[in-house]
Amino acid sequence: MRRIGVLVVAAVLAAVGPAGAEDFPSRRVTLVVAFSAGGPVDVVARIFADRLAQRWGVPVTVENRTGAGGNIAAALVAKAAPDGYTILLTATGVAINQSLTASPGFAIAELAPIAFPSISSITLAVNPENPAATLGQFVAAHRTQNFTFGTAGIGSGAHLTAEYLFKALAGIEAIHTPFQGAPQASNALLGNHIDLISVASSDATPQIQQGRLRGLAVSGEARSSVMPEVPTLREQGFDLITHGWVTVMVPAKTPAAVAEALNAAFNDIIQDADVRHRLVNSELNPRRQSLAETAQFLRSELATWSRMVEAIGLKPK
Repeated sequence: MRRIGVLVVAAVLAAVGPAGAEDFPSRRVTLVVAFSAGGPVDVVARIFADRLAQRWGVPVTVENRTGAGGNIAAALVAKAAPDGYTILLTATGVAINQSLTASPGFAIAELAPIAFPSISSITLAVNPENPAATLGQFVAAHRTQNFTFGTAGIGSGAHLTAEYLFKALAGIEAIHTPFQGAPQASNALLGNHIDLISVASSDATPQIQQGRLRGLAVSGEARSSVMPEVPTLREQGFDLITHGWVTVMVPAKTPAAVAEALNAAFNDIIQDADVRHRLVNSELNPRRQSLAETAQFLRSELATWSRMVEAIGLKPK
């Protein structure tokens, strides 16, 4: 009788699947955002939180856990129960920090990517009063004279992109000036306190469209659909592509069925016309990917940022 009871329990467990995956989600889901309210990651999180709640019929809350360049939120989710109810939304720093931070508080292997709902680019821009109309002209003007460029912080994707571009590819001297955020860097540029900014395209595009800044280059594979007049780095002879992105991640041991359900949910919402319109207009370009494609993209990004960190001589801290 005891053996039969054990077999019955085993059969029941097999039927319900790991972590109740077949009825996921059945309660509140929390989106842990690694950055403050109002930024690109938070914007994406709130768009998807509303749509996920409608889709699932359960509350989906956004919780901002800022600090340490996104490491605090990543570490929290990496150590959360692997059941799909605690989801990380973070940015490029989650990959960069693996090369630039000696003790980030988590290993990237502790997290599994679910989706990249936004894969966009970085924009380099100058004050419209600057005589350089192209990136080539800007570089030529500074062959024998150093200059300052501003970013939203040391170790950001925008910082590494500019540092690598000028130091490794163009071979010119550039002095980095970090700011608390892109608005502060832009204000310094408008006041002619620095010579150039490198920031997320979502931060630069509105000011370029208003004529407050002049865009010199974007770092992605292609020009922006809402800023088509600004060429890519490669179009201008600089062999570099970098991305600014928002990613959705869960603890690595999350059941495959739950991961697939999450991937399907985010991909379906990406296809919604209103969601796409809101993201594209904010330079947060949506991209549908399978779980396998998200894993491959993350591996590629880890390799790219690691190579760039090494090339410009930054040391882990």
